[in-house]
Amino acid sequence: MKSVKELNKTADAASKSVKKTLDAVLDPQSFVETDRFIRSETALGEATGEGVVCGFASVSDVQVGVFAVNGDVLKGGIGKANSAKIAKCVNNAVKMNAPVIGVIDSCGARFAEGIEAMEGYSAIFSAFSSAYGVVPTMLVVKGSNFGMLSYLSAICDFTVCYDKSVTATSSPLILVAGTTADAAKVGTGEAMAKAGIASAVVKTDAELAKTVKALVSVVCEGVVPSEDDGNRVCKGLKAGVKTDKVVSEIFDLNTFVEIKKGFAPEVVTGYARLNGVAVGVVASDAEKGEGRLTADGAKKVTELINTCDSFGMPVVNIVDSKGVVNCAACQGELMRSVGDMIYAYNVADVAKISLIKGNAIGAGYVAFASKSIYDYTVAWENATVGMLDNVAAAELVYSADLAKAKDKDAALNKLATAYGEENTAAVTVAEKGFIDNVINPNFSRQYLIAAVQAFLEKR
Repeated sequence: MKSVKELNKTADAASKSVKKTLDAVLDPQSFVETDRFIRSETALGEATGEGVVCGFASVSDVQVGVFAVNGDVLKGGIGKANSAKIAKCVNNAVKMNAPVIGVIDSCGARFAEGIEAMEGYSAIFSAFSSAYGVVPTMLVVKGSNFGMLSYLSAICDFTVCYDKSVTATSSPLILVAGTTADAAKVGTGEAMAKAGIASAVVKTDAELAKTVKALVSVVCEGVVPSEDDGNRVCKGLKAGVKTDKVVSEIFDLNTFVEIKKGFAPEVVTGYARLNGVAVGVVASDAEKGEGRLTADGAKKVTELINTCDSFGMPVVNIVDSKGVVNCAACQGELMRSVGDMIYAYNVADVAKISLIKGNAIGAGYVAFASKSIYDYTVAWENATVGMLDNVAAAELVYSADLAKAKDKDAALNKLATAYGEENTAAVTVAEKGFIDNVINPNFSRQYLIAAVQAFLEKR
């Protein structure tokens, strides 16, 4: 039997490479390791700790459960013993009501263990499934993530990939066999971001620490003292201003954390604070296809709404959308994805606030701004709200007049303006009771803060 000194020596060696990453993320001297001396003999050899570091610690004074798979030890292989460690770590985090942070660098299962390794995977998935929606779960892909663990992203709230990491359901060489695809481009951080798997992509441990701390704070600390002025006037806001400008002006300065950037760019999602209150943010980007939702965009929004609902975070929509894309080939996927999104909004038991900055047309209104779903809806003075945009509506309603017109373009513009004033202008819609207020864009921040605070404890 090895002495404690010998076991500690081998355990330290087995955790050396991952400790650097953990030290960057966790508060200094806060990590308390669990199951440190577990080890078993495998065809690859043996290692004290089984190549997985587990324990509990704090991130910005928030208690977390944490595990890290070390790819330098037994190739990061997942087997019966270390999967039990991971499952126990996740289950303990649920007991502590603490977020789970897992760091992965694994080439897959330990084949020599056969069905026991598969049962180990099952234990990990069972633990994460029990944790989902109860405590925040975060997966960090540091190196390789091959095999069954690649599916873990689907049942985690957040997945952060290093740019040079590789996530794949099998070896990239196997996946590209018989094709002309480049194995080096399979499953990279960039690829995972474009596929909507990665919540964020980082290059360094310092970037990871910043991302993790921001996400842990916004999800776990619902209200904090704000360093920004709740009465700050947003002087840079006016009709036609870009979405990123609206987000940076309205929310507390430097608090917005974007999620899934680069995936379904017609809608921006993330988290921010309004006068210290953590909120989920969904913002249409009219510069990307008129803000028309794709199936991927709907999935992106649904994931954020589900996370907000799980952890009691208000949702703030910034709307400038002409509905959904016109796509004959993707009708089935659109129906399913947009339907799931509308359902998620309807059943979310959190404060739901909507600001219409431009268009809220068709599904852009129904999904993102309708009175039946939202607790409070305001619109800028220039906003257009209706079934169709003014030009399309004029072409339909005044087709006979347009057919007689000598200058059809001039006539269409005139009739579209008249239709808008009578039907889709924000003030007209407000007079019908479908918008709570029509506001000057400069005061958007104050109105949204007041609404979030009013409905924060809604029942």
